[in-house]
Amino acid sequence: MLLALAACTQLPTETEIPPFDPAALNQTAAYLATADFYQTQSAIPTATLPPAITWTPIPTIDRPRPLAKSPTLDVPCNQAAPGNPIDITIPDGTKLTPSEGFSKTWRLKNVGSCTWTRQYAIEFFSGNSMEARYTQYLKQEVEPGDVIDLTVDMVAPDLPGVYQSNWMLKDREGEIFGIGPNGDAPFWVQIEVVPISTATPQPTVVVTGTPMVFKEGTVGLGLGDQFDFDEKLINPQDSNLADVRYQTGDLTPILLSVLNGTKWALFEEGQPEYSDCENASMTDETLGFDESPILSSVCFRSSEDRIGWFELDQITGEQITISFLVWSTP
Repeated sequence: MLLALAACTQLPTETEIPPFDPAALNQTAAYLATADFYQTQSAIPTATLPPAITWTPIPTIDRPRPLAKSPTLDVPCNQAAPGNPIDITIPDGTKLTPSEGFSKTWRLKNVGSCTWTRQYAIEFFSGNSMEARYTQYLKQEVEPGDVIDLTVDMVAPDLPGVYQSNWMLKDREGEIFGIGPNGDAPFWVQIEVVPISTATPQPTVVVTGTPMVFKEGTVGLGLGDQFDFDEKLINPQDSNLADVRYQTGDLTPILLSVLNGTKWALFEEGQPEYSDCENASMTDETLGFDESPILSSVCFRSSEDRIGWFELDQITGEQITISFLVWSTP
């Protein structure tokens, strides 16, 4: 019976379980969480933007632009510049004899903005005028940028020395101007006046091998004077250059003493030659003379080691006159 009941009774079938899908589960969870978030939010109103403003270009008049001007420097009315060259004649240092006439010519350029008319002039400014006329008017007009040669006639001074004469230009209003960056510098002529060479009053024997004459002449010395044979100077500013001093004594009216290493020796056979003085036995002893004419010469070796000789020519009271000659160093 039991077997029959078991056969008649139908057992329930086993339920099929679907397989586990992790991707689907994740999508479902994300969806549910997102839905819950939006359901909890209140509605936020959105801002309404104003309508965009459009820009319409304004028509303009087409005007040409003016050309850019480069800055310009103000050019003075009156200004000169040196020509190339400025010294047409008589360059600086030209040697002239006393009272010698000459013509100085400068070349100048008009670098101002005004024309130099014939009412303009070249004007003596300073220095030595050298007998030139102080004002000399131009002989032609000079436009800006042009050059002109200006000539002034002069005469060298009588005495030897270095001389300079400074000149400028003058306009018709009497205002002076010149060269340089500011137009206020003069132009000039500079000369050296040298004495006219004359025949030597005392003949000098020149033979082969004898040095040439370095200095010679005649000089007057007063009591207490010093003299430099090498430079022909009485009482030189640098006393270390002096060779001899003139003094007087109680018994001997004329005493000559050597200075700064100068030495000498009497030579009693007329005028000595270079070899005579070079070989003479010299000392630094003081020489004494009376007032009678001295017929002998004195050889010497100067403080600058030059050979020479001198003679005592004349004695007048406390004044003595000596003639001398110095040879150049061999």
